[in-house]
Amino acid sequence: MTSYSIWMLEYSHCMAQPMGCIFYGQWNAGSRMFAYGYAYLEGGGHRILVDIGHDNDSSNKHYNDINAIEDWQPPAAVLAKVGVSPEDIDTVILTHAHYDHAGAARHFPNATFYLQKVELESSRWALDNKHLYSSIIGALDPEDVTMLEDLAESGRLRLLDGPVEDLFPGLHIRTAYDTHTMGGQYVVVENGGESWVVTGDALYSYENAEGIGGSGEMVNIGFGGGSGWRGLQIIDEMARTAGDTNRLVIVHEYDTFRRHPSRKYDDNLSVAELLLAPGEPSRITIPQPLATTL
Repeated sequence: MTSYSIWMLEYSHCMAQPMGCIFYGQWNAGSRMFAYGYAYLEGGGHRILVDIGHDNDSSNKHYNDINAIEDWQPPAAVLAKVGVSPEDIDTVILTHAHYDHAGAARHFPNATFYLQKVELESSRWALDNKHLYSSIIGALDPEDVTMLEDLAESGRLRLLDGPVEDLFPGLHIRTAYDTHTMGGQYVVVENGGESWVVTGDALYSYENAEGIGGSGEMVNIGFGGGSGWRGLQIIDEMARTAGDTNRLVIVHEYDTFRRHPSRKYDDNLSVAELLLAPGEPSRITIPQPLATTL
């Protein structure tokens, strides 16, 4: 069985994300810190990203600004913290097509991309019918969808029709249809009898699975276009698959950096080291100028 290492890489953040976006029904509950990140995996000779963030050198900058996102850094600067470059990445699994998960695709010239076919098709359909869907596609950049279509046409984006077992040994793609988006997907990584789940935006917080304040009552995310019923089913499915909510890799969850070994750098962004393969040294303990721990 292949052993994997997993890091969560923060590339920007929102200092005051409304709680009503994170938790359904919490309309007047204030705000909290909201990370923007992606997951980096190594194992079996592969260098893999699950999602890739957005690109402030493109039309994504508009979405960055209207959402009050701060401290953005490009993939080259973010990946350098774990010793790799965008050119090193051979595989990118996109959980969905929103700008903050797919917008930086142009930075990865050597990667093969994976996305659910229904996600790309439904994104195009929604854009072509904005008069009907504009209220639920606020995170969908039309230029990103065109870019993804071009990647599919060139053969670099592989459109999937459902789950994939063992994309690589011990790494599986599962579907999260009709939740945050119509064609979402998530990633399961098996490691020594345990499973880690990279959730995409089916969860924004550990508390979506644990209950607000640890109440035990699962609560769906507040922002999305799919079924609330299905959203809760997928949250439960992910939590059961992981077996421990600390093994949910939630790239918008700032508490990740408190629950796992992490390091905050001089650019005000953090890296969490979630899982190290046997014999793999830490990549966040090497002293770096001006870097500080949380």
